[in-house]
Amino acid sequence: MAAIGAIAAAVATFLAVLVALFGRELWDRRRRPILQIDYDPCEPFCRYTIMAIGNSTASSLVNSHWIRVGVTNKGRGTARACKGKMLAVYGPDGSARDDRDPMLLRWSSMPSTKEFEPLDLARDERQPLDVVYTQGQPGGAFVAAEPTPAGFSKTLEAGPTHRVRLAVYADNAEPKTAEFAITYGGDIDSLKMDWA
Repeated sequence: MAAIGAIAAAVATFLAVLVALFGRELWDRRRRPILQIDYDPCEPFCRYTIMAIGNSTASSLVNSHWIRVGVTNKGRGTARACKGKMLAVYGPDGSARDDRDPMLLRWSSMPSTKEFEPLDLARDERQPLDVVYTQGQPGGAFVAAEPTPAGFSKTLEAGPTHRVRLAVYADNAEPKTAEFAITYGGDIDSLKMDWA
């Protein structure tokens, strides 16, 4: 009987040491956020709207077509300081284009003063992230990116198919990436995006 008690005490001590050494890590792993990128070529990911362009004294209303992805936290804990980026635009040969730089994308659900700020995503929360939009410009569609200095192009030219790589990040989650094919023929209804 004493041997059984000694074995039980040894097992209990061993388990206590495991919990002391790895318990916090196991708990954090169980509670970690998991980012997911969702997209389907229909509402609410593809949205037609009317926008005012210009300034407060001289503005006009124009039709716009926006395409966005959904970013969802599928984990158990809150995803802290989430950001979305267009990492690269690829040419027809599959190589990254040197004339397009990584761009921080805007959260479409945020007011304009905060649309580029990181945000927290609670468990099972989904937020839309704008990717590209057009107002019927014949030259190209625009990446929904932060204001940039001169010489930094945010245009995806009309005509060819553009393969782009997106990423979403959080301070406490693994990054998630996805690739999409974007086409634009020059009119508002021709802007399309699908999984690459």
